[in-house]
Formats: sequence, structure tokens, C-alpha cells
Amino acid sequence: MGRVIVIGDVGGFPDQLRAALVAAGARKKDLRLPAELTVIQVGDLVDRGPDSSGVLRIVAGRLDDQPDQWIQLLGNHESQYLPGGDQFFPQRLSKADARLLRSWWDDGRLRVATAVRTADDDDYLLSHAGLTVACWQELGEPVTAAAAARLLDERPEPLLWRGFYTDADGKSGPLWAEAGSELYGEWLDFHATGGFVPFGQIHGHSQIVGFRDRSWRVTGRIRQRATVDWAARHVRLRAGGRVFIGVDPKHGRSGAPSWRPLELDGATVLFSGHQPSGMEQPAPPPRPDDAVTAGASAAAGSVLSTTRERTSGDAEVTVTRGVDRPYDLVLFGATGFTGGLTADYLARHAPDGCRWALAGRDQARLAAVRDRLASAVPGCAELPLLYADSADPASLDALAAAARVVISTVGPYVLHGEPLVAACAAAGTDYVDLTGEPEFIDDMYVRHHAAAVTSGARLVHACGFDSVPHDLGVCLTVGRLPADGPIRVDGHVRAHGSVSGGTLASALLAFSRRRRTAHVARERRALDPRPADRRVRTPLGGLRRVRPESGLKGWAVPLPTVDPQIVGRSAAALARYGPDFAYTHSAVVRRLPVALAALAGAAVLFVLAQCGPVRRWLMRRLPGGQGPSPQQRERNWFSVRFVGEGGGQRVVAEVAGGDPGYGETAKMLAEAALCLAFDPLPQTSGQVTTAVAMGDALTARLVAAGLRFEVEAS
Repeated sequence: MGRVIVIGDVGGFPDQLRAALVAAGARKKDLRLPAELTVIQVGDLVDRGPDSSGVLRIVAGRLDDQPDQWIQLLGNHESQYLPGGDQFFPQRLSKADARLLRSWWDDGRLRVATAVRTADDDDYLLSHAGLTVACWQELGEPVTAAAAARLLDERPEPLLWRGFYTDADGKSGPLWAEAGSELYGEWLDFHATGGFVPFGQIHGHSQIVGFRDRSWRVTGRIRQRATVDWAARHVRLRAGGRVFIGVDPKHGRSGAPSWRPLELDGATVLFSGHQPSGMEQPAPPPRPDDAVTAGASAAAGSVLSTTRERTSGDAEVTVTRGVDRPYDLVLFGATGFTGGLTADYLARHAPDGCRWALAGRDQARLAAVRDRLASAVPGCAELPLLYADSADPASLDALAAAARVVISTVGPYVLHGEPLVAACAAAGTDYVDLTGEPEFIDDMYVRHHAAAVTSGARLVHACGFDSVPHDLGVCLTVGRLPADGPIRVDGHVRAHGSVSGGTLASALLAFSRRRRTAHVARERRALDPRPADRRVRTPLGGLRRVRPESGLKGWAVPLPTVDPQIVGRSAAALARYGPDFAYTHSAVVRRLPVALAALAGAAVLFVLAQCGPVRRWLMRRLPGGQGPSPQQRERNWFSVRFVGEGGGQRVVAEVAGGDPGYGETAKMLAEAALCLAFDPLPQTSGQVTTAVAMGDALTARLVAAGLRFEVEAS
């Protein structure tokens, strides 16, 4: 959390910019920003003012000296000096200034969009002119501001430049959209016809009023819903429960006599930039451990960096994170079924410059995996192979010390998982896995959470179908409901999938260890109590009809999986879930006999798992490392629908995708690891959930990877 100010179009007035920065706390002699302040400038640094070059020099100083505290967005006036932009205004920029703008564009410091979350938990997309309904739909209807910012920062062609030659047709891109006719009007119309407005927006470029004579340039609904701060020169309009804010002070040729930046106290920057594709990318720099929280800067150092963080109990601890290690990602367990699918996904989707490796105890089998990857992606032929064995703690210590993020697919985790978690917790290495084993998760909290908090490691379990769709889906649903009252969310799961040997082994083992699971759960509760001033409940519930509000028909069968526990821990950690939160989790079947048969089958499997010889016989029927064929996985799918209620409002959301247990699970796991390695994220450490550690950033990645996250108000 910190202080964010948003500065509108500067338009060639360095004195106006300097005065605004000093008023915000910048040092007069060199305009150095205070540590807690982040500045977001929404573009049009250059325009009709007397000294556009002077403005560029001010911004260059901050981008060079305090790059983590100045976010510079692209305006249409800068765009005419870039490849793809249209020359439209005879500004007097020198060749050196034009080259400076192009250099910012080339190295990613000149961005198209960013996203922030305010202290009131309102999310905003920031761009120069705003994202119209048509362009939002063209981007694939991203459901979060961070996802939209990420997609815009990939510089989509021709959407980015569109507008100069097209008039106000509602399809102008984020550099050219007109506030009244294309931005506000289109979103109001969209909401009036049943559309859901996903997030608020903050923009420059144009206004719906004339500040000098206090005149209005719009009529009807737009004027009725808009309010103006004439002194600050800000315009606000509410559409579908979201707020749009125009911050262009309209300096013109003479400069505004009075204006102020938009101040967002206690805000967090959710997305701060994207390395342009096609560029040569250096080795990843030291990772900022906050979601570019206002004023935060990346740690500097060779191997370890030390920062001060606050835990949920407000106790300050010293956090040490690895920032310069040989590998960004290491996949441990690539010779298994799901591990192999994860390796396939990383081979195709790891970004250029990502330093990753495969680890395991059998070098010959690892080499076979590498050969298979190289046959499809030749660049994998030189992929490093590292020795690591769950029974050799020294090898795991070396592995953790060499990586920024470790991915583990070696289960059952309760038998094989702890040594690697311990190594990562001690080394300050981020860790992700696929476990759905409640005993393992609770035991790792009891044994290693405190060490991870101290080292700065983020231990994120259940990063596959257990429990990413449910955790992020509930987070998405809750984010659309008022946070000041009770919230109830019901999750309804439908899926067509298959089972691998590893999954079967983990399930049978978990069933056989019910007493140990209950004991570890009690130990965790003693160390990790729920919030004293808020209530969080995840009742199992019983067999019941599906709620009609979900749009589904049939029967809800309670699912005693790890998913409700993960959701409950996110709710306990995040005040956004309200003072009284409840979540129920169930599978949906169409006919009652099928529902009863499912319950009976689960009970029989539970009983059989208590007998060791029978359990081992079942596990031999589907050995580890084996799973469904590509043809079977192609036919598999899942859908999780969430019905959320709170504050007199109801929201229905859905997360859906393909093969849940393997294809999409490998995707979720890999994207979670990439998210930890490369994305600006909230400042967390210890054992945390995906919603707490990654939230919108991981949602954005999964949407871009093909999963559906959809929200509708009802």
C-alpha cells in the first residue's frame, strides 16, 4: 500500500508538471519522489505548450533514477513519433526528443496501460483515452483491470492506433477514444442492455466539459450521471457500478490556471508493464516483491536482497529473497505424467530469456523428456538437467538455492513432498505444487510457514484444478459484491475428466490417513487462528437441489475436497471477503440416482482405502506416470459456476476450460510459476493461496492462456 497520484495530459508545460510534483512531496532541487509515492502519467507529455522538450527531460530523470515509482503511459501525441503512429500535429520536437520517445517505447518504459486497486478495493484500468466496449470485446472481454492492462501492453495491432481516421464510431483505440461519445456513452448503453461493466477506468485525452467557461459538451444520461471537480479539473461518471474518471486538465496553449493530480491514497499498482514481444530480453532483473505497491523499488544485490515486510499480525520481519540465481524456474518431477505435461507447456510458453531446467534423480529419463521437448521445440535441446532426489536433502538444498521458483509434481506429497518445501522455505525460494492433500498442506504450514515468512519464500500449494479455478473464481465473484456486509458464495462444479495413477495414489493415501489429517488440522488451527473480528465458514452441506440462480439444473452433491479449505484461507487473509463469509462447494449431477450413486461410490472407496492390501492393489491397477491419452484429454472439460450474494446484490460467475485433471492443470501450474517469477505481485511470504499471492495477475495469465473467467450480474 502507498500513495499514487495520476497526472493528466501535461501538454508541453514543464512548470505545471514541476509544481504538481513538488506539491505531491517531490524534492524541489531535483524532483526526487518520496519513497511512498508512485506517479502514473497518462500520456500527452508533448503538445501545444511552450516547452515539450523540458517536460521530457523531467520525465527522463524520474524514469532513469526512480523507474519503479514513475509509470509513463503513451498518449496519442507521443504516438506520432513511433513506428505505426500517424503524424497529425506539427509539433516542434527535435530529432533527439523523438529518439528519446522511441527508446522508451523500445525498452518498455513507455506503456499503453496499467491497473490500480484503491484502498476501497476498486480496480481501475488506466490508459490515455480509455478502453471502449468494442475494443474491450476485441481483446476478449478481460474480466479484470489487470488482465486488460496486460493485453493492451502487448500492443495489439491495429486496435492500438485506431481512431485518428475513423471519427467517433465507438471503435477507437486507447489513444483516441472520445470520452463522451465513445467511452461513457458506449459503456452506459452496454450496461443498459444487460452488459456487465467489469472495472472502472481513469483516462486523459478528452473531457465532456469546458473548464474555462464551465460548459457541458454532452446532454442526457451522460450529463445526469457525471460530476465535476472544477478546481481539480476531474470528471467522474458512474456506469454499471463502476466509476470512470477523466483527468485531462486541458492545458491548451496557455496552461490551466488551477488543477491537481488525482490522488489515490492506499492504492496498489496491479500491473506496471510488459516487455514487448520480439525484443531481445536480458536475464530477468531483481524481482519487485510488491505489486509495484506505490513507492516500492526492486531489491538490488547479487544473490540475496533484504527487505522489511509486515505480516498479517503487523509484526515486522526481515525478508530475504534470491534475486540473482542461475535459474528462474526448475521443474522437479518432469518424468511423471502431469510433470511431463507441465514441461510441454513450459517448452511452448516460457518467455524468451526465461532460464529454466528439469530436475530429478534419473538423468536418463530426464534426458528422454528433454529429447521429446526438443523434437517439438528445438531450443529445448540444451535444457539443463539437474540432479535432485526427495531422499537426498542436500540435493534439494542445492536445487532450492539455484532457483527463484521451484515447481514440484512429485507426489503423493505427504510421502515425498516435505524435504523440498523445507529447502525452499529456508532458501527464500518460491514454491508451487499440485497437491490436493489437506494433511500435507496443514503439515507444511505447521513445520515451515514461519521459516518461509523469515526468508521471503512464497509456498503456494494446490496450483492445479485443485484449487485454482475455485480460489480465483470465488475471488472474482467476491470482488463484484459489497465488502461491508455478509457474503455467501456457492460453487457448483461440473466436469468430464480422467484419472492418472498419481492422482489415484494421492486420493487413496489421503483416505487412509484420516486420523493423522485431523490431528495436523488441529495443530494448524492452534498456530493459524481465523480472524477475531471476522467470520469465515466453509460448511460441507448436504445433498440438495442446485440453486436455480446458477442457471444449472440437477442435484448438488457435497464435495469434501481441499478446495473449500483453500477458499476459506483466502477469505481469512483478505478483508475484501467481508465481515461474514461463507462458501459451499458441490458437484452437479442431473439426476438424483446418479447423485446417490456418487455418494455411495465415494463411501466405498473410502472404506477400501483403509485396508492396506486392497489399497495397494487398487494403486497397481493404474501405476504412477500413466494417465489419459491425448484423445481422451481432448474430450474432457470442466465448468465451475459461482453464485455470490451480498449487500442485496447477486453475481454469477463461471470459470471453465478443457481437460481439468491434466491439460489445464499443467497450464495452471506452469502459469502460476511464471507469475511468481516475472509478475509484479502483492507483498507476501510464507504459505499463501493463489488468490492471496497472485490474484488478478494469475487470472489474467489464465485468461490469455485460454481459460474462461466470466461474470454476469443478476
